[in-house]
Amino acid sequence: MEKVKIPKRILGTLLNSLGSGVVPRVGLEYVAIGRNDEISAVVNDLDNISEGMSACRFIIGKYGSGKSFLIGLIRSNAIGRGFVCADADLSPERRFIGTKGQGIATYRELIKNLSVKEYPDSGALEGIISGWLGDMMSDILASGQCSADSPQLAEAMTKRIWEILKKLRGFVNGFDFVKVVDCYFRGYIGGDEELKQDSLKWLRGEFSTKLEARSSSLGVNSIIDDTNWYDYIKLYAVFFRHIGYKGFLVFFDECVNLYKIANRVSRENNYEKILSMFNDTMQGKAESLGVFFGGTPQFMEDNRRGLFSYEALKSRLESGRFTRERRDMTGPVIRLLRLSDDELFALLTRLRTLHSSYYSYSPRLSDDELLAFLSASLGRIGADELITPREITRDFLGVLNVMMQEPDCDFEKLIGQSASLSEKTEEDDGDDGLDIPELTL
Repeated sequence: MEKVKIPKRILGTLLNSLGSGVVPRVGLEYVAIGRNDEISAVVNDLDNISEGMSACRFIIGKYGSGKSFLIGLIRSNAIGRGFVCADADLSPERRFIGTKGQGIATYRELIKNLSVKEYPDSGALEGIISGWLGDMMSDILASGQCSADSPQLAEAMTKRIWEILKKLRGFVNGFDFVKVVDCYFRGYIGGDEELKQDSLKWLRGEFSTKLEARSSSLGVNSIIDDTNWYDYIKLYAVFFRHIGYKGFLVFFDECVNLYKIANRVSRENNYEKILSMFNDTMQGKAESLGVFFGGTPQFMEDNRRGLFSYEALKSRLESGRFTRERRDMTGPVIRLLRLSDDELFALLTRLRTLHSSYYSYSPRLSDDELLAFLSASLGRIGADELITPREITRDFLGVLNVMMQEPDCDFEKLIGQSASLSEKTEEDDGDDGLDIPELTL
């Protein structure tokens, strides 16, 4: 680890995010510890998706257990392997379906966060299509079929493009999708910027009415909306694979916000959309598509409001009665366990190295002091079950910051004070100061 040269911008973003309890968008691989079984299972999914299959996974864990971190790590790995990725955090404004446009809002967020190897920081839609057309033009010119200023160039490109686009016309809503992509191509060849931008606007789901779409330079009679956006996700997966990518991965995090929907009908409508995605990927109705959901145990297992309240999903996601005490990594549900003590120690060691490298100082804390910090963190009542990587990471980076800024600070005194304060807080929380007599029935 010490020999790896990490760009200062990435390292700074990584430490700032982790210190704030936020999962960074870059540099995750430098602090990835453990989760080998989970990563191996997902890598197998990626291999299958690259062969034209599909996959669906539910990554379930407590707050701070590493769900978002694992999703980010999968995303980063997949982009490097040649996949197109898109992610969205669900919220009251972003759901799978809703009466106030929450579904199309989720779609727009996915397309906004579209990422590939060449554009890892999102916003890749135009780059993907333009790159595909540019590579095609370069291939035709390199083959000697025609010159750059020859009128035959557009004809040759049109022929190649339609060899791909005609394969999409048989899918649901494929005709309009193909027509809009063809409009972008004509704008690309003819230098018509308005036609290109209208095409991108339509593909991003930014037309709010069909009349607006008809009035544009596209001349199409349909739009992407709350009712059909998932059909276009499936179309994108096929399209991306035909133009040279391994497949399309879609990540939905913070799914607990669906559990929080108060209206039962609205909540079940969203669960029905999840069921549709699950069935499509498991039955092979979707091609080259991977769908990942991140949520808490409550979101999945609550029989009153969680996924298990929807019987069709419960019967598909619940563990078999003979394997409930075992982890089946080939099933659709990945449950995140607490990192082992050895893995947590390795995480602290990694953070110590990264912090000292970024701020250019010699690490002050020894391995024994790291063990002392870990013991203090895990020594609290219930910590063995409740402690999370997020909490340990944030606390440890805070200690490193203080130790760096205050050279005279005593480490043992620092963590001792923190432990005493924590114990006092727990005692205060357990005693409200009221003298209430015991009641006997």
